[in-house]
Amino acid sequence: MANGITYQLNMDNSGFNRGLGEARSAVSGFSSLVSPQMMVIAGATAAAAAAVKGFSMAWQETRQAMNEAANRETMETAFIPILGSAKAARERMEELADFAAHTPFQLPGIASASKILETLTDGALSTGDGLRLVGDTASGCNSAIEDMAVTIGRLYSGLDSGRPVGEAMQRMQELGAISPDVRAKLESLQAAGKKGAEVWKVAADELAKFSGGMELQAATWNGKISTLADAWALVRAEFGRPINDALKPLLDASTAQIERLAATARTIGEAIGYGLRYTMEAFQQGEFSGLVANSLKLGFAEGINSFWAGTQGWLSMLGAGLVEAVKTGMMVFDIMSNVSFWSGVGVALLSVLQAAVAGAMGGLSQSMASFLTMIPGAEKYKEFASGLAVEFYKAASQYMTVSETSAQGVLDEYGGAATKRFIETMSNLSTAFERGYNNTPDVWDTTSYREDIKTASDRIVAALAAQDKERAAQAQKEGTKAKREKEDTTPPMRVNWETVFAGSLAKVGGGGYGRMMLSAENVPQKQLAAQKKANDLLEKIHNKLGRNSIAVLG
Repeated sequence: MANGITYQLNMDNSGFNRGLGEARSAVSGFSSLVSPQMMVIAGATAAAAAAVKGFSMAWQETRQAMNEAANRETMETAFIPILGSAKAARERMEELADFAAHTPFQLPGIASASKILETLTDGALSTGDGLRLVGDTASGCNSAIEDMAVTIGRLYSGLDSGRPVGEAMQRMQELGAISPDVRAKLESLQAAGKKGAEVWKVAADELAKFSGGMELQAATWNGKISTLADAWALVRAEFGRPINDALKPLLDASTAQIERLAATARTIGEAIGYGLRYTMEAFQQGEFSGLVANSLKLGFAEGINSFWAGTQGWLSMLGAGLVEAVKTGMMVFDIMSNVSFWSGVGVALLSVLQAAVAGAMGGLSQSMASFLTMIPGAEKYKEFASGLAVEFYKAASQYMTVSETSAQGVLDEYGGAATKRFIETMSNLSTAFERGYNNTPDVWDTTSYREDIKTASDRIVAALAAQDKERAAQAQKEGTKAKREKEDTTPPMRVNWETVFAGSLAKVGGGGYGRMMLSAENVPQKQLAAQKKANDLLEKIHNKLGRNSIAVLG
């Protein structure tokens, strides 16, 4: 049984459906039109994103390669003072890099271990079999190779020299590297005065049980990952080394430039600091508003004077320009009236015209030769036309050479004079402007503004100078005081207040200084001053209460 009421509406919705269908068709058409273009845009965007990502990855890899090369250079440089030469340090790093490529340890740890062993064992265990012994022991004890190098290095150094090695043997025993029996044997040998290779052989034989430990660790997953990391680090270092070498001169130049800028920066900083002090002092003296007002007035007046002087300079230059124009016109007239000028120009122009005619005739002859090739039996006429074209072209070339020679002759003869005239004109115009500008008197007198600014500025500068002098004197005083306190090595005297009070009571009571008090010659000034204060206090009490009461105390 259904709940509710069911009903049906009979409505004409054909118009709505028709409009909806048209809208769908339009959207579908727009999609079919735009989709190819959108695909192209999307493809281009994806390609650009991939390119940016690739560039970023390449840059990151380059930076890592440069860092790897720099780290290896640092490790190599650390061996120079120990081994005595850069060549020995480079050979040591090459040996250690090969060692790292076949062991589960990374190059930084191996280099650190070799450096430690070089110092502690005088090179006996820093390479070759000695370093392999340390590495096998570190692998067997699951310890870092540089930590094991410290422990074994101390053990070797002590056993070789006969010094106590209890701490090193205790650490080796904690790691499981040596047994209690071997430790007892080593202690017995040292107690018997044994040292050197005889004693070290006992320890080395014990550590030989870890032989092959690095090979076993290198065969594990972590060992293979470590070997792969060493190989890739070597590739990075070889890639980054030439880049770093190429950039080192740039870094040196940048450092030198920055060092040169330091003095300039300090000067600028001092100027800014003095300017701030000057402004603050101007505010404190109430001179700031007057300085600003006079500076604005002076600037406006100077602008008017400069504009007027510039106007006079331009007017002076205008007169000079008319004179120079007359001179230039006379020079042009002289050139134009010279027969040789027109002769050279005429030859140049005529030669150009002749070259053009000869070129045209050459082209016409060439065309005629091409036409005659199509007529049977006209080969000799075709050869004649071709030869004629060649002659016309040669003539055109000769005419152009004559034209260039004639034009160059005209320039050589008259170009220098024209250039000289131009330079003289510019120089005379500049001199005229400078003379008119500098000889023009000011239309606005700025003397009062300048004097007011100078007077206020002198007061401010004097105040700043006084402050600097006071600071210098204070600094000198503090320096002298510190020096005096440093030189005074006399230990401070502690006042014995019990002795002071007892002596004061004895004095007030009439008994004088008791035996507990020292003589005045031996009593320090600080204690005498305290004694005097106590005496004065007790004297006041004595006067107020009466001598008998105080005498009892005495």
